Amino acid sequence: MAIFGAVFGVAILLFVLFSGIGRNTGFLWLWLAAGVGIIGFNLWAAFGKRGATEVVETHENTDRSATP
Repeated sequence: MAIFGAVFGVAILLFVLFSGIGRNTGFLWLWLAAGVGIIGFNLWAAFGKRGATEVVETHENTDRSATP
């Protein structure tokens, strides 16, 4: 899923880059910077050794006879 998200994100960024050529606006560069950051963080969180920023583990009580 992370690779699909990265490939699709790059496709969107390329579309925005090529459709925005000639219109040198700050929004175009902001869009590109945000997209690169999101794609990079997504891939880092998916494949990094310690990529996840927070791991939440829950342990459910499966023994229903112990609860009143």
